[in-house]
Amino acid sequence: MTSVYLDVAVESIQAYLSRTTDLKGRRGASAWLSDLTDRDELRQRLQENSDGWAAGVSVNDEAGEADGVVPLKLTPGCSPQDVAEAVFAQLRGKLPALRMTATWATADTYIAAHRRMPDRGDDPAAGNDAGHLDSLPAPGDFPLLVSCEQCRADPRVTHRDLHERKQVPMCADCAGRYEDRYRQPGLHTGAVPVNAESRLLKALGLTPKNVVETFADLAEIPGPSRKHNHLATVFADGNAMGALFRDVLATGDDELKRRVSKEVSQATRDALVAATRAAIAVDQQPQRMPVIPHVVGGDDLLVSVTADRAWPFVRGYLTAFGERMQRIADEAELPRPSASAGMVFAHHTFPFRRCVELAEQALRHAKQAHHGQTAAVSWLDITRDGEQRPPGRAAWTLPELTDRADWLTDLAEMEQSAKAALERLAGGGGDGSEQVRRARIANQASRLQLDGLRSASDLLDASGGPDRLVDALSLVRWWQ
Repeated sequence: MTSVYLDVAVESIQAYLSRTTDLKGRRGASAWLSDLTDRDELRQRLQENSDGWAAGVSVNDEAGEADGVVPLKLTPGCSPQDVAEAVFAQLRGKLPALRMTATWATADTYIAAHRRMPDRGDDPAAGNDAGHLDSLPAPGDFPLLVSCEQCRADPRVTHRDLHERKQVPMCADCAGRYEDRYRQPGLHTGAVPVNAESRLLKALGLTPKNVVETFADLAEIPGPSRKHNHLATVFADGNAMGALFRDVLATGDDELKRRVSKEVSQATRDALVAATRAAIAVDQQPQRMPVIPHVVGGDDLLVSVTADRAWPFVRGYLTAFGERMQRIADEAELPRPSASAGMVFAHHTFPFRRCVELAEQALRHAKQAHHGQTAAVSWLDITRDGEQRPPGRAAWTLPELTDRADWLTDLAEMEQSAKAALERLAGGGGDGSEQVRRARIANQASRLQLDGLRSASDLLDASGGPDRLVDALSLVRWWQ
């Protein structure tokens, strides 16, 4: 039997969550999105409106769970436009600055409908039974109004007491982040885990007492590094997932079609747990969780991690995601999907919104560099590199990181003066070919007599050449 499948999704959810500068505001928005898109909450709201816009509407249980996505299933005859408008109104009633989009299509299964939804997959055809609808927030048409002190994006319309700050001017969206779901106990403590964070705590056997209150607290979690003021923003996404869904659809296996979306979503959640365990295991057991998940849904992941635990986290995540997806693919005799990641290291005071933007750029670089064919990582160290990726910076694959782990550890343990000399010698600076740079290192290594430089030729061979050695010297700043 055919049905109309309707997805209402928050656009650019990563950027939206980062509108406010503090962790508490991010948690508040995430809490609302979790409630508004929770399957049980959705069923309750549909029941409450069963005589109105929700008549003939049910939750689409064929879809995987994703933050900020409302998956619905409509009986023939229901107007997807009217239902979408009703959902838009409910979401914007709590968080006015949301940008949303609705897409729908008619088919026998969600996988088949998903391919026919406009701007989804490779099939551009969309008849009368498929379409999309966008919903934008109200524009700020009067620039003379005082700006919200939290986001500086919208005008002030109200005030809220926030910790020791009294009557803070806020826009409607920021005010919504600090009320209702965040009542007075939350405002007083500031450390209230929500949605994905709560699930992660439960999976690890931890409690809300193990979460941090601010990004500064997260950066200060003790670890192997002596620098306790940096964080890593990690943005991960599956590779070639569109091809996977096309292959699933081609099998004609209805049961596999229903399962695959849920299993991809579960693979992301399971990999997050495995990666967090890897981050915790780096050094002494931390008293507080060194990972804060911001977005976990489908094959997307956005987290903040204590800087000196970020590389174990990323390697653990990409490995675990690949292993879990391999089980799904092997069962159906499909190609094995993987995931790639973008990482941004920065001081904890660096704007989170900008970290998210740069992490997304790094993720795009990792995918493009290897055409989405293998798990890869691209990174940017803002303190060291600035906000532009250095020319020639490669995206390293997971096999490269795994095979060279011991070598990278040896490189990380070199004296800082030796690493600085290596970087100077390996860097081209426009005045030498690769052969010249290799010869320069070999000729000067013994004369400089710095620890580690006697094996510079070995380092070059292990890294893959001077350019890769320069990459490695950046990579090992936070390597564990």
